[in-house]
Amino acid sequence: MGRSSPLSTANAILVDANVLFAIGGPQNAKYRSFRREVRRADVVLKLPQRVVDELGGTGSDRIQTALDEGWVEIVDAPSLRDADAINASDIARRTIANADDKPEHEVEKADTILAGLAIQYLADRNTEGVTVLTGDTGAQRGIEAAVRTHGYEDSIAIYNLYDIIGDDPDDSLTII
Repeated sequence: MGRSSPLSTANAILVDANVLFAIGGPQNAKYRSFRREVRRADVVLKLPQRVVDELGGTGSDRIQTALDEGWVEIVDAPSLRDADAINASDIARRTIANADDKPEHEVEKADTILAGLAIQYLADRNTEGVTVLTGDTGAQRGIEAAVRTHGYEDSIAIYNLYDIIGDDPDDSLTII
């Protein structure tokens, strides 16, 4: 029985570092399963440069393979001239800091960049919506708060890795 994918060509799909960290390198079953689902959906994932840097740069085998195969592209952080995107990043930073009870300067920059990019894509791009892939609960709360503040709550969806590949990356059945 098949399962429908939350990935859609109608949406810009932004990916957090924790998703790519969790799938491992190209030799890993989770990586292969993730790649298969992305290709099946015929989408190109958008990786903020900050995410790429957190994963070791384009020299990382997981990043370089995905770039070579064309199912990811690297995108810049939101423009400093985009007031809504910067405001969204600030909202996400405050939300995450409050939820995690830590100073704002300790919040991961990639999490706030994802919020800003989500707003930028919704406001400035020809996209029906934005899908964010993250396993970080704080980032999810921060992105949701930013999107809600800007009135885009019906245009964004947040999923984690297992929403894409399921619980068994090899699609195997274990009989006990």
